Amino acid sequence: MTAPRDPLFYCAALGTGGDVVLTGDELSHVKAQRLQPGDSLSLFDGLGQIAQGQVQSIGRREIRIVIAQRRHQPPPAPHIELYCAVPKGDRIATLLDMATQLGMSRYTPIRWAHGVVEPGARAKERWQRICLEACKQSRRLHVPEIGATVALASAVTEARASGAALLLAHPDSDRTPASLPAIASAQRIALFVGPEGGLTEGELTTLRDAGADFLNLGDAILRIETAAIALIAAVNVMRTTKKN
Repeated sequence: MTAPRDPLFYCAALGTGGDVVLTGDELSHVKAQRLQPGDSLSLFDGLGQIAQGQVQSIGRREIRIVIAQRRHQPPPAPHIELYCAVPKGDRIATLLDMATQLGMSRYTPIRWAHGVVEPGARAKERWQRICLEACKQSRRLHVPEIGATVALASAVTEARASGAALLLAHPDSDRTPASLPAIASAQRIALFVGPEGGLTEGELTTLRDAGADFLNLGDAILRIETAAIALIAAVNVMRTTKKN
């Protein structure tokens, strides 16, 4: 039987030494788990650092943690950037939660010709919290970045400048994961998922001219969040298969 892991909490100011004080939301989360002085826990800063420690004291407005050890985990490989339409309603929460668990490094909303959802003024803050909670659940130590909404042309330019391999989920493609060995070995991968209304010929041409591979995810026409998760999962399977 696997030994239980210490509960994991977020601390942006984890620093490099000394004790740590938790306040705000994380204070509430610690109290919700009924931790007591002397109990063990782990803290992460969202940038790869994790620390193990013990609760020293619990007050009304803060909890003091004595840090026993720290270590740093490098960013996940490959660096997966998701350039994606925004789903209707609250389906974006499902997309970001699952994509974070599967190793997404960055999410950038794209303005597509047939897209219908424009993020609100406070969307980025909320989306960041969703990714943070997904990191706690999956024990991923790097919280994905949330980019500003951009046009497709800008996203393609950015992805190519970073040296990423470009991959588009497209139902009319005859390409399967097995036929894309270059994706399996890429260190940076830019994944594109369009709106449910489909891509225009101009958008397809933009991606094709940029050297993007088009990947068929099956016969069904998928919702945005389903296609995004399936695309990330396909990349993970390609990487695993290549290692074996």
